[in-house]
Amino acid sequence: MIREVLRRGYRTLLPLLYSRSQYKAFLNVSLGEVDLRLQQLASATGLFSSMLRAIPVRAPFGRSMLVIAPHQDDEIIGCGGALALQVASGCPAHVVVLQDGADGHEDLGMRREQLAHLRNNESRAAAAVLGIPEPRFLQHSDLAAKAAEAAGQLTEIIQETGADAIFAPFPLDGQADHRAANYILADALKGVSRKVRVFGYEVWGLCIPNVILVIDDVIEKKMKMLECFHFANQALDYTQSTRGLNMYRSRLLGAGECKYAECFFEAPRLDYIELVERIRARERGA
Repeated sequence: MIREVLRRGYRTLLPLLYSRSQYKAFLNVSLGEVDLRLQQLASATGLFSSMLRAIPVRAPFGRSMLVIAPHQDDEIIGCGGALALQVASGCPAHVVVLQDGADGHEDLGMRREQLAHLRNNESRAAAAVLGIPEPRFLQHSDLAAKAAEAAGQLTEIIQETGADAIFAPFPLDGQADHRAANYILADALKGVSRKVRVFGYEVWGLCIPNVILVIDDVIEKKMKMLECFHFANQALDYTQSTRGLNMYRSRLLGAGECKYAECFFEAPRLDYIELVERIRARERGA
């Protein structure tokens, strides 16, 4: 089934594969008949990446950039290079953290508030490396249960910051809170009427990239920001693994063009909302 769907999508869209404006059509044809688990598998294994050419982009990404982080550290793992380049371009950048990041506090012998405070301080330290405002911490313990409230808060933040370039985890990320962040963002964007570009970044899996950003000039700054997350790095070396991911992503450009890159799935506001609604419907039907 999936092989025939992919074959039909490839035949239909071969003339369109290198056009960012037609990327929605690619997703509709190639993923429209595949259930959520297979969509995630296709993304995580980079199944479609060999069929597509990611278009290089440069900062600034908009008049105002907003990064949506489900948890503290996602903002740097996924788009720390983009954040640094946005700041270097002289344009504002902001971060909002949706969840309190304190799941598993009991296993660590800590109170939930204590662990949340620790992780918030690490995000503050990372923001200070760039000299951007400290992140907004919404402090929700359960994103699925608080989705409506979080969406309302996020709409206000988008309006307040004037964000026209928003970065969030790629909608097919396998982590539940990362998908919930997309549902929250899609609902928040329904209350925004202006043009907004949404960039899906990589955390726990590969995205299906239609844009790529060279981050050679800021890779060490990104590493310095990642080193601020002492708690997370005790469980997994995010600093080293993220450097490796950004090195790997450089292969999407020609030899010698760069050493490090971040990849994103970019979509305009209405196309993004439509895509996320399709993914949400499939998850509910799974």
